[in-house]
Amino acid sequence: MLLIVGIWAGVAVVLGITATVIWVGFWGLGTPRDRAAANELLQLTAVLLGGRFRERREYPWYRRPAQYGGIEGELSGLEYELQLMPRNAEWCAGAAMLQIRSLEGRSLAGGGPGLRVFTPERVWHWPDLADPATLAGYARQAIATAASGEMPPGAS
Repeated sequence: MLLIVGIWAGVAVVLGITATVIWVGFWGLGTPRDRAAANELLQLTAVLLGGRFRERREYPWYRRPAQYGGIEGELSGLEYELQLMPRNAEWCAGAAMLQIRSLEGRSLAGGGPGLRVFTPERVWHWPDLADPATLAGYARQAIATAASGEMPPGAS
């Protein structure tokens, strides 16, 4: 009898953990309203940066952002791509990720052909500090800093 109770308790624990993992996965995807709001924010930011907003499905499947679209463009002789990190990301959840690459193949600060910068949580964070003008200003400043040969704050 004790063996049967132990087996059922184990099954209940496994089902509870599985249900929790599934719930967290769906929570991380956000609601359709959340995705629409984030894409609208990215579209407004693209206008301010003079870049191009791309829908999530426009990317090849192996480069596709988790849930939102992205912005691509050129500033100060550098190519950039701006995306929002999903809320369930292990690192930098809710931050904006800015990838900066040199068009001419020259090295940027840090010695590589590109940089990856995340917005500091106190400056810009999705959804609580989500202002398109602040995001565009931060991206413009980080790109200008990288173009001058210095390391932007938050670069990796």
